[in-house]
Amino acid sequence: MYVCNCNGVKRREVEEAIAAGAEEPEAVLGHFGLEPCCGRCLPEIAEHICLSRRACALEASLVAAE
Repeated sequence: MYVCNCNGVKRREVEEAIAAGAEEPEAVLGHFGLEPCCGRCLPEIAEHICLSRRACALEASLVAAE
């Protein structure tokens, strides 16, 4: 599924960029040498970043509880 229609960036690519360390929507696109065009994708990319951070925080808290 496409997240950024202007640049043809798919959800799995967004997740790849986040896993590689992108922490801002623009950095996710920048990971592929792209820039935002219309900007409609930025809130969805930001949501993916937020969800990834929450998942990482949850995982860290579970490991710490062991």
